[in-house]
Amino acid sequence: MNELFTFLHSWTRWLLLIVGILALVYFVMRRSQARDFNAFSARLLNAFGTLIVVQWLFGLVLFIVRWNSQGSPTGYQWSHLGAMTIAMLVANAHHGWRRRQLTPSARYLRGLIVLVVSFALLIVGILLLPSPIQWRFYPPSL
Repeated sequence: MNELFTFLHSWTRWLLLIVGILALVYFVMRRSQARDFNAFSARLLNAFGTLIVVQWLFGLVLFIVRWNSQGSPTGYQWSHLGAMTIAMLVANAHHGWRRRQLTPSARYLRGLIVLVVSFALLIVGILLLPSPIQWRFYPPSL
């Protein structure tokens, strides 16, 4: 079970990165062109927030499994979990203003803030890990 969730946690991050970069580029372009906030924009923010939640859940399962098998978690594991929890909350903050009457420019600006702050927190959370495991690929075990 540990190997399965290590693989899932390791590889879901790349999907999260792709969707996040796509959303950043899309939001910058739409805001600079003064376009209306459309359904695709909302879907991108939802996809990014959902992927962070999925990634966080995989990490939480790993945290619990390793706690049960290896004993008490280390300081970097706690700090990684804390940073990623805050990133997940920030990434889903857009739900709070979903029904508010905002201009398209304000919606894109808030979406950009959510994306940038989430990415910053994700980077901090990754940098809290020991360097040998920060960007390591975990292939599936056969």
